[in-house]
Amino acid sequence: MPIRITLRSTVEFSPYRELLSRLIESPAGDSVLLCSGYIQTLGRYNILRDGLLGSIKKGCGAGKVITVAGSFEDENRSKYAPNREPNPYWLDSYKNFIRNLRGAKVSVEPYIAPERNWHAKIAIRLRDDEPVAALIGSSNLTRPAYSLNADKWNFEGDVMIWSDPALNEHFRRPFNANLTYGDMQLILDPGVRQPDERYQLRALYKDIMGGQLNYFEFE
Repeated sequence: MPIRITLRSTVEFSPYRELLSRLIESPAGDSVLLCSGYIQTLGRYNILRDGLLGSIKKGCGAGKVITVAGSFEDENRSKYAPNREPNPYWLDSYKNFIRNLRGAKVSVEPYIAPERNWHAKIAIRLRDDEPVAALIGSSNLTRPAYSLNADKWNFEGDVMIWSDPALNEHFRRPFNANLTYGDMQLILDPGVRQPDERYQLRALYKDIMGGQLNYFEFE
């Protein structure tokens, strides 16, 4: 089971940006599921204009983008407070993300968690609704994780998992950066009974889409 582990450690290079692009543009799929606590498209930064839209149009032209977001609770309230209201910036930013994709003729299925408490960062490449690869980690679809040479950036850790050996070259291709780690080959312990990576990717996808998500409709 091949995986790739990365850590962003400089302002000049974002492994997450590189791997997300490879995931979305993977020749093994036609659609993508993008889950993020925050999606940034307002103010000084729009992630779609920073290259993400190009990857989506290239990789999902014959398919769709499924989105799940986000942490919308008001930052001035306790997240445990009842009847918390959505944070206008992040909610409007998510709406703008959806509008921008639809304006670019991309098919979009948007969802939100009922309690507005989605915080998982997961991207899954799909082929006819069957997962073929996933990128899981700490990176949101925001400037500090995705952008290069920004005035603010975060240390972010992400893991790429794929099941088809035919994708090895696509995902293992070296970065244009001097990283001394990142590629690992997992050897499953024969003494442990466990489902294979295909089963686990499928189970992850079903857990997300089979959960208590609400289809996101807005004016």
